[in-house]
Amino acid sequence: MKLIKWTTIILSIFTLVGVFLVYQFGPVVGAQLGKPFYFFPPSAERYGKVAIEMIELNGYYASGEKWEEVKEELKNEMKIASSYENTYSFIEKALQEGGGKHSFLLTKENQQTLSAQDEMPTVTRESDVLIIRLPEHIDAAANGKQYAETVLQEIKRNADVKGAIIDLRGNSGGDMGPMITAVSPFLKDGDLLYYEYIDRDLTVQLEDGKSIGGGTQIETDISPFKLDVPVAVLIDDGTASSGEAVLMAFMGQQNTKTFGQPTAGYASANVTLPLYDNAMINVTVAYNKTLDGKIFYDNPVIPEVETDIPLEKAKKWLTE
Repeated sequence: MKLIKWTTIILSIFTLVGVFLVYQFGPVVGAQLGKPFYFFPPSAERYGKVAIEMIELNGYYASGEKWEEVKEELKNEMKIASSYENTYSFIEKALQEGGGKHSFLLTKENQQTLSAQDEMPTVTRESDVLIIRLPEHIDAAANGKQYAETVLQEIKRNADVKGAIIDLRGNSGGDMGPMITAVSPFLKDGDLLYYEYIDRDLTVQLEDGKSIGGGTQIETDISPFKLDVPVAVLIDDGTASSGEAVLMAFMGQQNTKTFGQPTAGYASANVTLPLYDNAMINVTVAYNKTLDGKIFYDNPVIPEVETDIPLEKAKKWLTE
């Protein structure tokens, strides 16, 4: 009987410890895996504190004396929050401090709006030059394959061209996977760029037409192929985030030149973490680095040819 009694006590202790650990760490650890875990709906204050813990665990700048001051200040302010929405402004302030200017909060309403904005790329041919306009792309799961194949089909159909123009003007980012796959015929397999984290570098590679380590890996029905022609890349102040990542992938290629205006200065990588109400934290965890070691942080990427007429200049360069 004593053995049964002590076994029951020990099991009860382990159960209580397990419940405490899940309560304490389930929301943050679960978010890293794609779904925060709660035993019951959190209060507004706990909801906000969990968001700050996520930022602290992931944010590029979420350490040091200034971060500690801001964190404690926000935790105190969130004690009076009466709803999840009341905490959004505090979370956004924490994101700016812990993740930098590229970090932001995406509510359910914002997500629906962004997903509805996805548009397909366009490809036109002028003489012996192929002009590929790559817009931003958000929902790779819904139409990333269509995005990539729209371009790949036209490149394959026009494989006799003497040069290509990749137009990234106005491309504010999203998922770089479909973008890289779309223009993979002009990129060499292997390393494209790096992500510089606080404690390590990770490599983004191109393999069999797919972006490995950067964005969603897109499987298409078109076999990988290459076109060895000069490539001009057009950019402007609307080129940001994953748009800048695609630009930096081309900066590591031979026979490539950039034209236009300086980019927006968001050449960094974010991780997306879900909150209890399905709002999303997008926090910067790393900065993009070119193959030759250039990191722009929050500064714009300057084109090799700064001009207000980049398309005309690019055509001239390709046909000279």
